[in-house]
This record gives sequence, structure tokens and C-alpha cells, in this order.
Amino acid sequence: MTGLGITTKATETPPDPTGSAGVHTSAQAKSSKPQTIREFERAMREMGYSQREATAIANHGFKAVNATASAEAEMAELAALIAKNTSILKDSL
Repeated sequence: MTGLGITTKATETPPDPTGSAGVHTSAQAKSSKPQTIREFERAMREMGYSQREATAIANHGFKAVNATASAEAEMAELAALIAKNTSILKDSL
């Protein structure tokens, strides 16, 4: 209430007794563990992982991301060896 007898609307809301109103604040999000796989993926994305990486980690664990990277490196190495061997065969003909 102001000095002129005019009431003003309160800007503060009483605290939610459950600790959340359905929307997580940044403090709540940082202090609570993800409850669903989607929340976990969202947390991974917020840490800088791509959508594909976050999904792979959520579905298969952290090793899944490293396995993909090492598989891609192996494929690149195999492609280079195939190209080298093809070149050797062409030169010998």
C-alpha cells in the first residue's frame, strides 16, 4: 500500500512448496539430475555436444562418441590405403 491509500500488486509470488513450478530455473537445473533421456540430451547440448553426439551419448554412453570418431579415422585410413594400392596397380599395368 502506498501513502495515498492506493494498493499496488505484489510483484513477488510465494515460494512453491514443491520446489518447482514446472519450469526449472538455472539454479534448479544445475543442481538437479536429469530425470528423462530428453533432459539428459538437453544437458549434453548445453555443455557443447552436437545433437548427434548428445543422442549417441544418451543412448549408448560416452564410449559411443569416441567409437564413432575412431571408426571415421579408420575409414579414412582404409580409403587412403585403397587409393595408394590402386595407384600402384595402375602404374604396374
